[in-house]
Amino acid sequence: MFRKTVKITTCVSAFLLYFFVGIASAQGTKTVAVKVSDKVQKINNKEYYVHIVEQGQTVFSIARAYGLKYYDAVIKTDIHLMKVGDTVWLPKNEYSVAAVSANANAVVSPSTRVHYIKIESGQTLYSLSREYGVTVEQIVEANPELRTEQLKAGQMLKIPPKVAESGERKAESVDKARAEAQQKAAEEAAKQKAAEEAAKQKAEEEAAKQKAAEEAAKQKVAEEAAKQKAAEEAAKQKAASVKDEAVKVSESATGNEAQATPVRRPVVNPYPFDEVPENFPKQQASYYNFTTTSSFNYQVRDRQDKSRVFVSVVMPLNLDKINEISTSKFDIEQRGKKEYKVFEFIQFYEGILMALDELQSRGVDVVLNVVDLTSDKDEDVVAAYNSHNVANSDFIIALLVKKPFHKLAELAKQSQVFVINPFSSREDVVSDNPYVVKYMPSVEGTVKEILNLVASKHKGGNLYVIHSNNKSSTTDEKLFREEFEKQLSARKDIKYTMFDWAANGKLLSTLKTTTDNVIVSLYNQDRNKNTVYANTLLNRLSTISSNAPTLITVKNYLTEYPNVDFDQLQHVRYTTVTMGYLDYGNTLHKKFIDTYKDKFHTEPNTLYAGVAHDIMLYFTMALWQNGAEYWRNPQNFKRPEGMLFPFRVEQSSSTGGYENQEADIYQMVNYKLVK
Repeated sequence: MFRKTVKITTCVSAFLLYFFVGIASAQGTKTVAVKVSDKVQKINNKEYYVHIVEQGQTVFSIARAYGLKYYDAVIKTDIHLMKVGDTVWLPKNEYSVAAVSANANAVVSPSTRVHYIKIESGQTLYSLSREYGVTVEQIVEANPELRTEQLKAGQMLKIPPKVAESGERKAESVDKARAEAQQKAAEEAAKQKAAEEAAKQKAEEEAAKQKAAEEAAKQKVAEEAAKQKAAEEAAKQKAASVKDEAVKVSESATGNEAQATPVRRPVVNPYPFDEVPENFPKQQASYYNFTTTSSFNYQVRDRQDKSRVFVSVVMPLNLDKINEISTSKFDIEQRGKKEYKVFEFIQFYEGILMALDELQSRGVDVVLNVVDLTSDKDEDVVAAYNSHNVANSDFIIALLVKKPFHKLAELAKQSQVFVINPFSSREDVVSDNPYVVKYMPSVEGTVKEILNLVASKHKGGNLYVIHSNNKSSTTDEKLFREEFEKQLSARKDIKYTMFDWAANGKLLSTLKTTTDNVIVSLYNQDRNKNTVYANTLLNRLSTISSNAPTLITVKNYLTEYPNVDFDQLQHVRYTTVTMGYLDYGNTLHKKFIDTYKDKFHTEPNTLYAGVAHDIMLYFTMALWQNGAEYWRNPQNFKRPEGMLFPFRVEQSSSTGGYENQEADIYQMVNYKLVK
């Protein structure tokens, strides 16, 4: 088990954390633009794009440039030792092919993106080429259907960026580019040589550290073996003593006299690498005597100690299997498998460590009890809960999937201990358990904030809520549709229409006859259907040249979809509800990202690290400042400085737990999502 006790318990060693880190940046933490390559190599009958790492590039930024996720990338060297000049292989699929064909050997800026025009009567390919400064061949290449079809009035046409130059100017440009390329190559060669020397020196230092660590580990193993042997001897002596006592009691009991009390067997700890902190409470605190009124009509326990806060984190770190997961060999098939989820869970734990550093700087004393729970069996959850004194915590953070979380929440309810669910969007996690806190924004709070935004920014406009009546619709879509219908029926300040996507053909004609329109998209099927739906919707909305509607989504980030045209997103002022989105343009977020990179030598995940940081910081400060009174009146606690995302809790119902009622909303401005 990992644990960190501010002021008292020793932190996890930097070496161990470095070993568990996911993906390292290549010599430096400042992310730079990536030029994609169209060079292809065939390995094991599969085709890959070949990319050579440049200064400041990371696996995240490289994979993103090729339209892929970071775990799709393949690297020969150890992930967190990637350096300039290393090779990264990117699988050639429909997403990467689209990215390479659009952006090969160039960084595409908004000013050079393609745009769409509507063909007017009498226009020809030649007249269009003269008007827009491109060749007829370039227009046909951008619109392959023109090879078999003729121009028609009203037809939408894609115009590529201007690339034509006069012969003399083009020659000068080529010479200048060649000279710059030669100079840059010389500079890169010098940098590469310096980097290789630095890497060599660093490798020698790491080897020395590794040797020292191995010696220390060997010594620790010997010490542990000696302790284990001593413990076994003590256990044998105790067992013999208990047996003798039981015999004596049995011999002295006759007839109907009391029988000897059975010997209680100690709980066996089935989880390796775990231990309860020595100063963690051995029993629960008494119930709190409240001095204020509250709508929370359930018993709450007092804090265990006025001078510190005790926190248990229950999550599947899979520490006993970490050595089975390869991070260095050329193992294409293993990438993306379920076991790689362990790196995201470790980033969640590292987000907690980031919060503990901030709490320490504020003089807050925390004792952290981490339980590595990988099983979803009820009996294993109960064993972990009991053998690690989890019930004696001031609060619990449980990063678990549905079944084990439900069991752990049931145990927490019996002990009157509050448990935080970091990521579930399901409303049922709080429906019948007042001791559960759901961190993700509630459906009710999200819908309320969207409608308030529509009412304030589009007063007198028209709202269209797109959904699907398909029986295969996801539970999330159904919940949002019902909540929109409920809240809209109670409001008089918004004109709205519930629009089934199956009748989407009527939507365009309706939008063209009205102004100041807002579309809220709830449609959510599987990833493939969502991608087709998103592109179809954007293509149709892009034909509205003036008074284009505003498009809002509540679950799916359209910016993450392959081949989505950012010009179209900009055209409809794309707006979305985000969850744990780290914004590089936000000063507070940027500081968190840079500190995380310096501490763990990798980029933080856009969800796990930031959410873990906020949960730890918020609830620890709440109990530190307000004590157990916080649980009865959370509205009286002011959110602490340093939190990355909005958060405000309210009880979901008279019998339910607490839910976050604030949503984080971003809009597309100048091709970037801005808060």
